[in-house]
Amino acid sequence: MRLVYLTGSSGVGKTAVGEELRRRGFAVYDVDADGLARWFENGTRAEVRMPPYRDDAWFAENKYRLPAETVRRIADEADGVAFICGTVGNDNEIWDLFDTVISLSVDAATLRRRLVGRRGAFGSSGPELERVLAWHAHVDADNSRYGALLVDANAPIPDVTDRVLDALGIR
Repeated sequence: MRLVYLTGSSGVGKTAVGEELRRRGFAVYDVDADGLARWFENGTRAEVRMPPYRDDAWFAENKYRLPAETVRRIADEADGVAFICGTVGNDNEIWDLFDTVISLSVDAATLRRRLVGRRGAFGSSGPELERVLAWHAHVDADNSRYGALLVDANAPIPDVTDRVLDALGIR
């Protein structure tokens, strides 16, 4: 079994590529849609709900985490190649549990356009949009420094999915 973490900043296409991978027959888990990751208070590690309005102080006190035991369970249950798609704040705790990490990459203008088009979703407007764009400014350098394979996601989803599979040598 090969476990792949498909990551990148919000809006790069992780969910859409995951859906295409699933359509092609791969086991795919989405940290958001499948409820794998949750928000936790940093000090107590108690689970918290994301409030409708989130400012810098809230993000400083809370982190979106994918529990390591969840990754291990998926690795144990999966057969063949399995993907976990998403981005979380505790990458440093889970990164080594994956055989391969792929980070989808887009330019800032494309990301802004995609996020604004997601009306009402995380990072789609105001300070949250600017926060995501600020995170995005460093994500490629950070992820490649930790060994992720960068895949250009400035293309239609089927093409990006082909690039992901090519990077893994399984297409």
